[in-house]
Amino acid sequence: MKRIFLVILVSLCAVMVFAAPFVEDTLLTPDKNPKMGGTLYLALTGAPQSFNFYGTLDNNAYTVAGQMLTGLVEAHPVTSAIRPALAESWEVSENNKEVIFHLRDVNWSDGAPLVADDVIFTFKYFIMNPVARGNSVDRFTIESQPIEWVKIDDKTVKAILPAPYAAFFTVLSHAYIYPSHALDSKIDKSRPDSVNDVWLTNTPPSEIPANGPFILSEYIVDQKVVMTRNPNYWKVDVFGNKLPYVDRVEYLVVSDAQVRLAKFMAGELDYMAVSGADFPILKERELAGGPFKVFLAEPTQPTPSPVHIAFNFDAANPKLKELFMKTEFRQAMEYALDRERIIDEVYNGLAVLGGVPVLPSNKAFYNPKIEEIRRPFDLAKAAEILDSLGLKDVNGDGLREFPDGSKFEFVLTVQNSPQDYQDIAYIFSQDLLSIGVKVNLQILDSSLTGQMFGAGSFEAGIRAFGNQPDPQLRKAIWQPGTQLYYWHRTTRDPETNTAIFDNMLDWEKRVYDLFEKGQVAMDPAIRKTFYDEWQEIYAEYLPVIFVCKGMNLYAANKALGNVEQNAEGLLSYASWTVFKK
Repeated sequence: MKRIFLVILVSLCAVMVFAAPFVEDTLLTPDKNPKMGGTLYLALTGAPQSFNFYGTLDNNAYTVAGQMLTGLVEAHPVTSAIRPALAESWEVSENNKEVIFHLRDVNWSDGAPLVADDVIFTFKYFIMNPVARGNSVDRFTIESQPIEWVKIDDKTVKAILPAPYAAFFTVLSHAYIYPSHALDSKIDKSRPDSVNDVWLTNTPPSEIPANGPFILSEYIVDQKVVMTRNPNYWKVDVFGNKLPYVDRVEYLVVSDAQVRLAKFMAGELDYMAVSGADFPILKERELAGGPFKVFLAEPTQPTPSPVHIAFNFDAANPKLKELFMKTEFRQAMEYALDRERIIDEVYNGLAVLGGVPVLPSNKAFYNPKIEEIRRPFDLAKAAEILDSLGLKDVNGDGLREFPDGSKFEFVLTVQNSPQDYQDIAYIFSQDLLSIGVKVNLQILDSSLTGQMFGAGSFEAGIRAFGNQPDPQLRKAIWQPGTQLYYWHRTTRDPETNTAIFDNMLDWEKRVYDLFEKGQVAMDPAIRKTFYDEWQEIYAEYLPVIFVCKGMNLYAANKALGNVEQNAEGLLSYASWTVFKK
């Protein structure tokens, strides 16, 4: 038997255990002879912009890529514990600065062997490429130095870390390995950004080898993505059945939430996330004998992320730019945010105050002190602060003006799906109007809003991303000077991919430093002190204003096996472990 070094959550310290060749350890034990075959029907909220995880910033593309690809290690889909994946074992040096990975003896879906060159190629041209749109440079850079990857032989690679890195295996679980044999010739080495042009949606599926449970087999533009079972997938269940159980996964592109709901209730979808507004209707149908089961879980899982409101520190309008950068203004906006009403009316009560953005259920990192800092809904207090900033109604029309007499108004950009965002925007804008603040709602397609936010072409906006078990996984969002710190983009030089400290506010510099310290501290208790301070700064200075976090609501067809909820409220679901009864 091989010795497998299994790393749990954030520790780099190796724990030696003995194990048989890796098997799938699902949360539940399926029937001894689960039914094989059939098609799993799921939905995408929009057409994928690419099939290249690192070449786009698109959640639908990420969903599809996650079925095709995996990494050296992976997080258990329910518990988030780190376990072997394409690397079947590894050793960590005593100084925690070198990790040697032994690759599993597996083939890509096209029959080519998985080799060390694939790992080196992936990190060089995709993960650590600063001009790849979906790169993870920030996750694999420690104390301003990149992690170095070295080939030892065809089945062995070494990671050389500039310093001990407590979150190394956690971030590694989000790093997909790409096939060098299929992509090396398609990249223009003189143009690093050429990686964004590979595996676009017009690529023949036969040119996209997979190392995950499914292979891309068909894409009908704006209609559906069809994936089929990867015959070379290496996982088996506890009884030796080869995974996945289903032969096909069909993702139907359904942008309208009500249409998705109708398709699920008609049996055309097998599994879907449910909004708080739709939960009562589905639960009532289930209790009346409907052919599906609805699950309500505490918001512990990464998605959906807490919704937040952002004001652009680099707004094109100089008066708005100056105003948005003032902490007092953003604090006034928080006083004007009626979170309780939003939870009641938008989510039917099925949401919690979501942290900043660490969830209360994340015992490892949540800082309860933010509850003392969070400002309650108080329109009178909001109005008082706006008055103090010179934003007053001087002409008697009921709307506030800047001190120079010009109109004070701003555009709040919101994507058209999910409906929650629009409902939040409406409630927020109406409360602001009651104290003389005019908000112009701009509701656009989600892909367009993503591009606008990424380019800094907005005044204010509502988004939801950034919740993960470890804050390091979202360093690229919450640390100033990083690629997704979209409300203050001028803290980063896009040419050199480096932070511009001269453009940072004092508290932003401190947040930058806290993330640098938090990623290398090896003692979990010390790490938590850094992330605790980060949360307190975010709660006080409000670079973005967190609204709430919807409960984890899902619905599954009763014909779908191995989808259950345990005593802790954790839901078991993975496309490669469910089966059609």
